[in-house]
Amino acid sequence: MRPVRGAAVLRYPEASTRPLETLLFLFPLLACYEVGLALWLRRGAGTLTNKAHGGMVGLFQAFGVRAEDLGLPLLSLPAAGLILTLLAWQVIGRFPWRARVTTILGMYAESVALAAPLLPLGLLAGRGAERFAPAAAGAEFAGMDAMTRLSMALGAGVYEELVFRMAVMGGLHMLLSDVAGWKGSRAWVVAMLASALLFAMYHPLRLADGSMDAWKFAFLLLGGCWFGTLFHWRGFGIAAGTHAAYDVAALLLLRG
Repeated sequence: MRPVRGAAVLRYPEASTRPLETLLFLFPLLACYEVGLALWLRRGAGTLTNKAHGGMVGLFQAFGVRAEDLGLPLLSLPAAGLILTLLAWQVIGRFPWRARVTTILGMYAESVALAAPLLPLGLLAGRGAERFAPAAAGAEFAGMDAMTRLSMALGAGVYEELVFRMAVMGGLHMLLSDVAGWKGSRAWVVAMLASALLFAMYHPLRLADGSMDAWKFAFLLLGGCWFGTLFHWRGFGIAAGTHAAYDVAALLLLRG
């Protein structure tokens, strides 16, 4: 990811990688997921969430961050952390505090377009015209209403990319390039493959008989490589938006 600073008006490919545009693009997705946590994802005394989001909540708790001290619901800590990270990046990088509406709208259109190639692959991995390969880990989608599925899809898209691409791939890329001194594309390609493998293994891969679902594993590995490539060339916002767009399509079209 190589953001461009300086000019107030940049070409779309450059402007769409900056932190302010990324924040404005992702904020509606975060807001919809937060509303979903409060309204549609509640299950008795608990709340249904994806494993990436739940893991981040646990990480905040492990480091002693108390949601009540911040005046936030516990499950809102990851959203607050992401927003503050993007704002800090904006301030430290001294990026202009101006964003064009056309850039944000273009990011939505680009995300939908980049998610489209994954849909036939998801159907193939699901091995049936009525079933997509599940897009988010740790949830059973059969019987969920549309708003619950939509909330789960948006949360999975943002937080799985935050964990596997921004944290895992970005961190490993930094170690390989800055510490190990790897040159050229080798560092980001290895980091991308490692994060894609972890992403695939993070999802449930066992069939009812206990055997591994090789089709689903291959699809998730390929999807992780696709998201990682987008993260490297187009930035976190487009990677998360593309992931969310696929999840929304897959979960809303899922039957059962």
